[in-house]
Amino acid sequence: MTTKKQILVALRREHLSVADLCKRLGVTRNAVNVQIRQLQAEGLVRAVPIRRQGRLGKPTTVYEAAPLSEDISSSAYQPFLASLVEAVAGRLGPEVLADMLEGAGRQMARRAGLSNPESFDAGLRAAMTAADALGATTEAVWIQGNVMVRNYSCPVGTLARSEPCVCRAFAAFFAEATGCPVSEHCLRDERLICQYLIERGDSTEHSLPAR
Repeated sequence: MTTKKQILVALRREHLSVADLCKRLGVTRNAVNVQIRQLQAEGLVRAVPIRRQGRLGKPTTVYEAAPLSEDISSSAYQPFLASLVEAVAGRLGPEVLADMLEGAGRQMARRAGLSNPESFDAGLRAAMTAADALGATTEAVWIQGNVMVRNYSCPVGTLARSEPCVCRAFAAFFAEATGCPVSEHCLRDERLICQYLIERGDSTEHSLPAR
């Protein structure tokens, strides 16, 4: 386990100062300070000034794991989601599951503030930026008056291979964000390439929005 991970694990249990961490982990103050700064920059740790009772002067600074950092190293999401999708399909059927996934995709876009874009370009740019923040690497190209968004690193790639219906959620995500009909055309060969065709029906190919 790295020093950085050891610090985060320790701070999830209790508030500790730099001196406390040095003693507990058996490392130098400089080593702890470097990792603390990185963890703070990543939003995983925060400082908490505490004034010791009966003591004057500058408060002692201790650190704690930031809220919502509990599952940062989790690898459970993909297998859990795969099991959930399989269970829902078995219980409710594929058509109901597809409707639910489309609803989930639109809800993701709404929660990210992507509904009702000022323009198609603005909506597409925001949707691609949001997808990239989730782990995608998107690009967009014009194809016969429509726009194809391609993604070469799917955030749910393992699940998309075993349960192709989940791609309908991302198609709905782009539909909500751009205000246009979207269909998925993902390639699931040796390499997975996500593809979402946004139907513009525009005979003039404009320059795609820069991000």
